[in-house]
Amino acid sequence: MKILSSFGLKNVHRDAEGNAIGFLITHPKQKKFILLCAHADTACDTPSPIRVREDATFLHAHGICDNAAGVTALLTFLKFVRDVKIPLEQNYLVVFTVGEEGLGAKRGMKRIITKYEKIISHVVNIESHDIGRVTNACVGQYRADFSVIAKQKGAHSWRNFGEPNAVVILSSIIHDLSKITRPKDTTYNVTAIQGGKSINAIPGEAKMLLEFRAERQKNINALVQLFHRVLRTHKKGGVTFKLTMLSMTKAASMPKNHLLCTTARKVQRSLGIRPFFKIGNTDGDVSLARGIPTVTLGASNGFATHSLEEKMEKKTYLKGVEQVIEIILALDRKIRT
Repeated sequence: MKILSSFGLKNVHRDAEGNAIGFLITHPKQKKFILLCAHADTACDTPSPIRVREDATFLHAHGICDNAAGVTALLTFLKFVRDVKIPLEQNYLVVFTVGEEGLGAKRGMKRIITKYEKIISHVVNIESHDIGRVTNACVGQYRADFSVIAKQKGAHSWRNFGEPNAVVILSSIIHDLSKITRPKDTTYNVTAIQGGKSINAIPGEAKMLLEFRAERQKNINALVQLFHRVLRTHKKGGVTFKLTMLSMTKAASMPKNHLLCTTARKVQRSLGIRPFFKIGNTDGDVSLARGIPTVTLGASNGFATHSLEEKMEKKTYLKGVEQVIEIILALDRKIRT
């Protein structure tokens, strides 16, 4: 927290969710703020401390790209503004969020938007990769915890063979799900499958985590309905299901000709960076879904992200940081709040 205070941010604190927050106030009478954010969590549990290995081309470490690249790019912007004494036209809410990855379900960003939505005019979200990336749309997500519960007269693998086996039923459900005709531009995933306690006991319960994604919200809803149709064919003989939604991200987008996008692309071209639009899932999803103009930028070129073999390309990272700084400064002059 000391480093944020050293950059001139006010009311620096950590909220109840764990987000690190500070305010860069240049015009006290101005009530609106641009939210600058970067998520500070990583996707995997890692050894502590994390050790960074460097070779001629890459920096190697889990999180070195996703999202140490975004965090350091945002910190470098704050340092540059302080050291060069750049006069800013806008006020900024600066946040390093938690819970962006996995089942965190963007909980840090959700808290920020819930609390500060009325004062946020625009959002610039700094992500890990790829340089030139301009994300103006988010994929819809439906995440759930699903269980099969099988009522049995007995569970002995020999004497009670033929009683409903929750693992077998769950496997059949997964198989049937894999055979459905999905709407266009949709995906599904099943993971964290569990069930059974003993080699000679028929499992009475089995569970999994389930995720659907789609570019359009109506297709998320369609996938959920198709899954319920699959379940109806397996609900018999004392078999019941428990489906608990863990999180829902609504599919949302912002026009490609919005000021945030056109400014980002113009700056990128001026630096010799090839801009491209890329739909994705980031903290920016939360503000997009609330109708707040939001752009997500990639700060580096990284590979094998979300794994312990993650690496970040060194030669392009400085260019990635430069484009983040110049895009924010260009927007600072153009945005009218």
